[in-house]
Amino acid sequence: LENKSDEKTYMFSIQSGAVNGVDCDPLFATEVAPGKKSKNDINFMDNVLVNNGIIEFTDIEMTFKVYDSNDWTADPVALETVHVYPYGEEKATTFMRESQSTDTVLFDDGNVSVIVIGYTNDQVWGYTVSLYLANKTDKTLMYSVDEASVNGYMADPFWSKEVQPGKVAFTSMSWFDTTLEENDIIEVEEIEMLFKVYDSNDWMADKLIEKTVTLKP
Repeated sequence: LENKSDEKTYMFSIQSGAVNGVDCDPLFATEVAPGKKSKNDINFMDNVLVNNGIIEFTDIEMTFKVYDSNDWTADPVALETVHVYPYGEEKATTFMRESQSTDTVLFDDGNVSVIVIGYTNDQVWGYTVSLYLANKTDKTLMYSVDEASVNGYMADPFWSKEVQPGKVAFTSMSWFDTTLEENDIIEVEEIEMLFKVYDSNDWMADKLIEKTVTLKP
């Protein structure tokens, strides 16, 4: 990274990223002082990718955003999307997930897909619902839930996920053990929630999805 400014400190960040078409945020950001350079690594957390059969990273997409570190309201100095093809562009592949008999399809239309692909009791995050999301539009979409309940008791997972245009994503919605214990829930029998999908950059636009769904794990 190189900051060619004589007086401004720049923040170099990655606004969004994807591997083989699967949304994957490397959570990268670093400051570089005026006139200075910096060598850094960009690390993709690949456990979710590898667990779903993505072994070779053939197409790494990153949207870089560089801005004045001391003035977040200023326009970005740079906002560019680039692709890195470790095996050559001609060998780039796009991930395609095969449906499973255990899937629960919540929504699947010309704009989005929302599929429950599993339930687990995570030692750290608690009771977890694993989801596969697809954004088939040319807009960045936000997926979220509201008015969630577990076994009839209100219990918000505080979950949301942004998915870039044309990308898919694996994500997890979790409830801490303490949340379930407070409501004397030993076994999760029913989850009800208002599921929403909308344009992440236009909250006034009509929602693509706004419907109450019920899960029976």
